Amino acid sequence: MNLIITAFLLTLSVLLLSYFAYRKAFFSPRANRTAIAATEGPQFEPHRDAMRRIFVQLAERPYEDITIQSHDGLTLWARYYQFAPGAPMELMFHGYRGNADRDLCGGVQRCFALGRSALVVDQRACGRSEGTVITFGAKEHKDCLYWVEYMVKRFGPDVKIILTGISMGAATVLMAAGRELPENVIGVLADCGY
Repeated sequence: MNLIITAFLLTLSVLLLSYFAYRKAFFSPRANRTAIAATEGPQFEPHRDAMRRIFVQLAERPYEDITIQSHDGLTLWARYYQFAPGAPMELMFHGYRGNADRDLCGGVQRCFALGRSALVVDQRACGRSEGTVITFGAKEHKDCLYWVEYMVKRFGPDVKIILTGISMGAATVLMAAGRELPENVIGVLADCGY
């Protein structure tokens, strides 16, 4: 009898631990998804003012909110920052538990300095996009393919697209690059993929 109780308690412990690990790593509650100032800690102190300036500069740029539906019915959000009509475009993806505004504001500045427009995406379960589960690129790369399809339809058959991602966003674009892509995708920038 003691063996059965011990086995039950051990199984229950493993299940509870697995559930809490899942909630910590994959589940993304709606609260604080769009927080910009996630720059707490002494390591950010020397850069805090420059980071705030970049956030403010991005907020002052004109943009267009865009939504699409994912393959599994989620509404996904992005912001389109146009450098010039017909300019090459970067399709940009943020990192784990990030959001487009916070993680990609410096990337938009880089795009403009290089003469490119930018479409910055809130990945599923992050920012303003729907969903509650982060899949570390497994479903996000399919979302990337839907964004590419949207861009070709919206901006025409001659649009040049560069897939860009940082951290988990890099994993997203690398997984998407392994799939069949239209010739419009001319490059991939993957920064610090896990």
